[in-house]
Amino acid sequence: MKKFLALIFAGTAVMITGCETTHEISLNENNSGTMQTTTDLSGLIGMAKMSGQGKELEKAGDKAIDTTIMLDKAADSLKDITAEERALVKKGKLNFQMNIPAEKFIVKLQFPFSDPGEISRLEQLSSKLVQQALKKQLAESAKEGTDSGMMPGADDIPQSSVDDYYTTTYAKGMIQKKLNKEKYATVGNDEGMKALKEMAGMGLGNSTIIINLPRPAKKAEGKNLKLSDDKKKVMITNSVEDFFDDAPSLEFSIDY
Repeated sequence: MKKFLALIFAGTAVMITGCETTHEISLNENNSGTMQTTTDLSGLIGMAKMSGQGKELEKAGDKAIDTTIMLDKAADSLKDITAEERALVKKGKLNFQMNIPAEKFIVKLQFPFSDPGEISRLEQLSSKLVQQALKKQLAESAKEGTDSGMMPGADDIPQSSVDDYYTTTYAKGMIQKKLNKEKYATVGNDEGMKALKEMAGMGLGNSTIIINLPRPAKKAEGKNLKLSDDKKKVMITNSVEDFFDDAPSLEFSIDY
């Protein structure tokens, strides 16, 4: 199973950015809440089969996996973060669900927060945790002598993300996402984004943001934004194609 996971991560590192993602934030009246990011990597199993990884799939067997990992130890291995950020990560947990015969592979990352201002930092730290997991899998695969013929080095994993081109502000009673126009003007020079653009035409990279508010929204604006009848649930859907075709369409503003 370890070798199979390493091959999945190594051979399709760019694809992970383009998978189905649901980012859900639930806010309480006291400004605390939870943040959960669910990434559906199920399509990677089918891709592994088509790319000649059938033997590794057979070795992986038919046992379903559903395991939760607390991130208190993983936080200590993260570099270049503050003591406060490390404390935030330690409160989180990571859940893996895998069923190869059913072609199911779901990853959930969940964190609690005590103030909306912590959400942006948690989103950035989440990215670091995923990158670290990828590099760890590649390193373990190399030690075991795995050779997939398409395995990049750990430093070859594209670190780019659509979210890198936006600034999202979470404050008491307000959430806003704005395009960094100056940075977006240089997107053509970003190798990771070039690879992502190539996949956009395949219908990959759909994402959904769900925000559960503690009280009805006073204002909710955004091209792809939908507000529930009670105005307490906001849903925003977009795709990688939206980013390249109409980047401002991913902006939104919520007052509550």
